Amino acid sequence: MAKRREMNPEGKRSSIMEAAEKLFVAHGYTGTSIADVAKEADVAVGSVYRLFPDKPALLAALHERMEEAFIAAMEEGWNSVEGYPDRFEPMISSIFDKVAELRSVMPLYAMTKDMIGAADYQPGAKMIKRIAELYGHGVTAGALRAIPPSIQAPLGHAMVEGGMRAWMSDPLPEKLVQVKAEVTEVFRRAFVLRG
Repeated sequence: MAKRREMNPEGKRSSIMEAAEKLFVAHGYTGTSIADVAKEADVAVGSVYRLFPDKPALLAALHERMEEAFIAAMEEGWNSVEGYPDRFEPMISSIFDKVAELRSVMPLYAMTKDMIGAADYQPGAKMIKRIAELYGHGVTAGALRAIPPSIQAPLGHAMVEGGMRAWMSDPLPEKLVQVKAEVTEVFRRAFVLRG
């Protein structure tokens, strides 16, 4: 048997996640076993189970990593300008640029909500929480409508996700520009107070 390469715990976790992402995209979630992931990552099967108790936990970790990347992109766009009504365009642009960058793995994450949702992990929950926090600052400043957080954060998340799915179905550069503009306009109409 070939000797496995030595990795530190964080390197091992990263290798397992990269292998799982690659295999889930190539063969589907149900078509990939933990043994397949271990082989691709060049680690023992037990190493996978020590870090991820089961396949749904591995999928949840992948989704959480993606969600954190989208939160960072959203915050980068949101914080790039001062006026609250003007923040939607760069925020949405940053999010969609991240979608374009990660396009090859996006179908996996679009399916995650249907595949997992354990009590301890709800896909999209961190993103929705962060949207609510950012939006709340705009409400406090008197620039955005005072919509209950239980409605506005999921609504904003759904509008972006809908735009992503629309673009993913027709991933041409000009379609991306069009979808960004459409989603931005919907955000402005739904959330910005008119003077």
